[in-house]
Amino acid sequence: MGERIFFAIAAVGIISSAVAVIALRNPFRAAVALIVSLLSVALIFLLQRAPFVAMIQIIVYAGAIVVLFLFVIAYLGDRPPAIGVDPLARYQVLAWLAIIGLGIEGFLALGNSELPGIRSDPTQVSDIGSPQAIGHAFLDHFIAAFEGTSLVLLVAAIGAVLLARRAVLGERGR
Repeated sequence: MGERIFFAIAAVGIISSAVAVIALRNPFRAAVALIVSLLSVALIFLLQRAPFVAMIQIIVYAGAIVVLFLFVIAYLGDRPPAIGVDPLARYQVLAWLAIIGLGIEGFLALGNSELPGIRSDPTQVSDIGSPQAIGHAFLDHFIAAFEGTSLVLLVAAIGAVLLARRAVLGERGR
């Protein structure tokens, strides 16, 4: 019973802070809400008896990446939006329909799923979160996906730097 209460608290923390990330106008507060969301995900990892993954979640994501976001937010400062009218506003109805459609599709996929633990108790796995198991998974089964993800992150970082540079040059170095 205690695990379900712990899970419910972590799930509410994840969902509410994730909504706050996209709903808050202040980027600093949104980044703080992102930290709360990532810490709540770490609680879920602890619940799944994966303390190593939980600590990596806290150190890498909540510690390093969000702090990098906060430095960028502090560096760029509070700038007014460059455009007056949102050019994508006319597609807002389509975006909401897509979100609702994806939500329905996700619920249908979960309802028709044969994953263990959905309709019965999940099987216990003893070595899911240890550093050795994670290392074997990365190097044996998921090396292409791992390296592909690192390449995508590198491209995203380069793109962010180029976009920031263009914005700074457009404002004449402000």
